[in-house]
Amino acid sequence: MSVKRIYRLVHVSSKRRIKKITRGWAPYLEGPVSAEELKKQMYGNAIPSHGFFLMLGLSAIIATLGLIANSAPAIIGAMIIAPLMAPIVSIAYGIACTDKHLITLSAITIIAGTLVVVGISYAGVGVFGLRIAGSEILARTSPSFLDLGVALAAGCAGAFAQTRPSIANSIAGVAVAVALVPPLAVTGVGLSLGLKVTSDTGVSLDEIGLHAGGADIAAGAFLLFLTNLIGIVLVATLVFVAQRYGNWRKALAMVLVISVASFFLIPPLNEALHKIYVKNRVVRLHVKRTGWASFSPIEGSSIKIENINVDYRDDVLHVFINLFATQDHLDNVQKRLDQFRADLSDEIDEPVVVEVDIIPINLIQIRSVPPELEKSEE
Repeated sequence: MSVKRIYRLVHVSSKRRIKKITRGWAPYLEGPVSAEELKKQMYGNAIPSHGFFLMLGLSAIIATLGLIANSAPAIIGAMIIAPLMAPIVSIAYGIACTDKHLITLSAITIIAGTLVVVGISYAGVGVFGLRIAGSEILARTSPSFLDLGVALAAGCAGAFAQTRPSIANSIAGVAVAVALVPPLAVTGVGLSLGLKVTSDTGVSLDEIGLHAGGADIAAGAFLLFLTNLIGIVLVATLVFVAQRYGNWRKALAMVLVISVASFFLIPPLNEALHKIYVKNRVVRLHVKRTGWASFSPIEGSSIKIENINVDYRDDVLHVFINLFATQDHLDNVQKRLDQFRADLSDEIDEPVVVEVDIIPINLIQIRSVPPELEKSEE
């Protein structure tokens, strides 16, 4: 028997065994839906129904209440039921196919939905008399390039899911990832709060960079929404074009125009990302050179960092640190802080001002031992 024949027998035998074990399992190469079917679906998403506004209104109520209660699960629930992702994907399809009518319908729906969410959240704050901004509100006031990256990935997933019936229900997960309604709700909350807002931790909003209070909260949150919106539209358009929907030359020209028009997003996104980097360097330097960044006194340290805030003032970087420390760690504190500031400035290659608020504490350590173990320890 030839070697070639033996190879064929082994190959066929192995193939049969694998097929028997997997019971015929094999990847399913699903093709995209037809252009006619997808166009019909996109027009259905672009024209709002009563159900669209009902679900969007309920989502806005849940998001507003979740923000007021500082409840992450409630905010996630608002993301899941929000139908705002559909018209955004539709406008991307309209750009890919240069369908002006579809673009107009989708844009009107998005604007109407935006006004509904902002209006409900604005009224909700007035009803409850909220004047405190919790961490869930403040977390949506400073978008960075990381948020843009999430939006780009979500736009790709959202557009691709619309072209594949077997994964179309994953659009809810995309809505959770990109979070469209919560930033709009924070916009309404910020507009309603005005200048009387304070943080729930007692930290001055001026230290966080929100010098105008509620107005800055609203502006930062709306910038996050615009970042998500533009990121989704740009990538979703490219995904549709890559699957041969529409005219790729005209679509790419529109993508280029939108990209140039959204250039204003780059400076604030870049500044926010730099602030995240600076916070990271602050913590690492504390650990490495001063030992001030131990986050749990239970682990043997008598210093606990409460929070770190970074902001630019008159084009100079300011770092604000609040921490708890025992009296024995206050020796030579000015000298240690000066050295830390110099080290941080070298790390990030720019001048920096560091302000530390130290709350002195007396650490008391007590221990309880079962009676049966007292003698053995003696």
